Amino acid sequence: MKTRSPRRLLAAILAAALLPTLGAAVRAVADEPEPDEPVVARAAGKAGSKAASAATRQKVLAAMPGDATALINVTGRELPASPDILALGRRGTPALLRCLADNADEGVRRGCAAFLGYIGDRSALPALRAALEDWEPSVRRSVVLALERIPDAGSVDALAKLFARKDEDAAVRADVLRALGAIGHKSAVAILRKQLARKPEAGEEDLRPEAFKALWRSRHVMSRDTLIGDVADALDNRNDALVLAATFAAAELRAPRLTDKLVPLMDHGNAEIRNKAVYALGLIGDKTAEKALLVKLPTVRDGRMLNNIAFALERLDRDGFYASIRQVAAHKQAIIRLNAAFVLGDVRRPEGLPLLETALVDPSDLVKTNAAVALGKIGDPRALPSLETLVTTQNPSLREEAIHAIFAIEGKKRADLLHDELLAERKPGVPPLKDAVRRRAALALGRIGDTRAREYLLTCLEVGRCRPAQIDTYVHADKDASVGGRLLLDWTRGQESLTALVADLRPAGALPVATSAAESAVSRGLIDSAESALDLVGELGDGPARERLDRLRAAPAMKDVWLEIHAQTALARLGEVPAEAQLLGRLDTLAAVWLPRLAGVVGRIKEKEVRDRLAVELIKREKGDDTGIALAAAAIRLDWDPEGAIGRLLEALASPQVKDRDLAERYLVRARDPKVTWLLRRALAREDRADVKDRLRSLLDRRRDEK
Repeated sequence: MKTRSPRRLLAAILAAALLPTLGAAVRAVADEPEPDEPVVARAAGKAGSKAASAATRQKVLAAMPGDATALINVTGRELPASPDILALGRRGTPALLRCLADNADEGVRRGCAAFLGYIGDRSALPALRAALEDWEPSVRRSVVLALERIPDAGSVDALAKLFARKDEDAAVRADVLRALGAIGHKSAVAILRKQLARKPEAGEEDLRPEAFKALWRSRHVMSRDTLIGDVADALDNRNDALVLAATFAAAELRAPRLTDKLVPLMDHGNAEIRNKAVYALGLIGDKTAEKALLVKLPTVRDGRMLNNIAFALERLDRDGFYASIRQVAAHKQAIIRLNAAFVLGDVRRPEGLPLLETALVDPSDLVKTNAAVALGKIGDPRALPSLETLVTTQNPSLREEAIHAIFAIEGKKRADLLHDELLAERKPGVPPLKDAVRRRAALALGRIGDTRAREYLLTCLEVGRCRPAQIDTYVHADKDASVGGRLLLDWTRGQESLTALVADLRPAGALPVATSAAESAVSRGLIDSAESALDLVGELGDGPARERLDRLRAAPAMKDVWLEIHAQTALARLGEVPAEAQLLGRLDTLAAVWLPRLAGVVGRIKEKEVRDRLAVELIKREKGDDTGIALAAAAIRLDWDPEGAIGRLLEALASPQVKDRDLAERYLVRARDPKVTWLLRRALAREDRADVKDRLRSLLDRRRDEK
């Protein structure tokens, strides 16, 4: 099954209403849902696509770098595709600026404003501020979003003037608040705090939630006491959206002063607010909340709420929690007892063992099943005798969970039990196991490298029921040559998600197959397949492979900026030094929105000599004034030398600029090296600035949650 790439995903584009006038010829851009690159889509419209001439668009594109007037008189059908405009980067800025000022087509102006924001060229700021007076609200909105992407204190007055207009659209005013939050300047904070404190008039849209969220982005500009006070006031509000946003803030701030505001929210009518308030109380750890939590625990009727209260109490008063959970575990209703078992498993403390062993003899099979799962999570060998009695039970679900729990506690010693009972083919006359049961057992055995799961797992992958990440540990542990061969075969059938595994295993024949696949995909214009093949050749290749890749440069498909970047990266890895300079040139000129994706591609380079040469230039850029380029350079080196590169990203994490902080956090979350986690923990231990400590804690939480 071919993996869908971000390139094929359709997304919300160019900030709400950018497409209607642009029509079919315009490719709209957003950097969601794939965080590392804009998602590109061409709008539907047969008439537009027929009228639009590819030759005309290419002519306009070719004129843009040298002719600032190139976009003044173009229509939506003549505007070049967004990847092509973004590939020009800052070379296209003058033409886009004149487009924004002088093109009479509303849709084209919207597009040009959006492109300027994605490119991120600060020289565009004066023109963008002037365009806030555009006649059309949709253009003004696109301009505001561009100013959010290029945050600058010099934009505050113009944005404030726009926000103050009584005749401005509510959507534009909400976007203005977000842009002010992105700027992170004291003057912007003053406007946001004023809006947060202002009650809306009758019939007026309540923008206080947007003001609060924007203010939260700029929290490092405020004093700690002022920030906590604003969060406390928001928690005491009747606007649910505002209260919910404030509970998230309270969870990160962990300020005891907020406890009294959070406790009443445990009875709020909104389930999200109730749960987030309890979660925040647990993180704050203020013992004054203990009594209210203990009172609430036996009466709660929501499994998620029960779980959150359990975690909060487990932090505040472990003995008190286990005393109260006994009441829940002995409740008359089975569903409540079931949730108690679930919570005890999630807490993962041995104190829950007696209660769970009692639950294993509950009249309800569902309660017993959840108790078995919970005992597996706790992992205490003392539970084994009780679990062993369930291996022969007639209830298949309970039997399955008991076996998995035993395996979770004893590991490889009980691999035979797991294999024989839940994976092996049944004897004639015995009802076959459900495939979901076998798949789960095979994946569990795969995690310990048990080769008896080989055939099932490889077939499961081939037919699309298993994902590469699920069998990653297994395929690295199984040294049989057939494993790499099967994966290579699957890769040739279009499973591009297997590229990294094939590169790691290096099965016989992989290089010539990958090189031929690259040539075929490039000649046919199959961009995604070509990128995957080029990456694999770069990982496996040699001198002859480099020569074959070099011949591909003249192919028409190589006009695609990302195909070119993947090819340059592969050639650099294969020893072509000029390709290194080309990659650095892309780093210097590429649209800001694409820099994280570039960092991800170049960061895969493993060859020491190539890394060493590039690192010299990357370090220079890390010290430059353009923080987008500087942080992308640091992110590349973070993949190569975490300890040497993390300093620049930590510096940005404490920057006065909101955008720098957000971008640094994005790169740090994305870095998968466990050493990065250790370095972040060390930084947290050494940090004394409250707002930076909050960021580091949140960052570590995200890294843990996204594993």
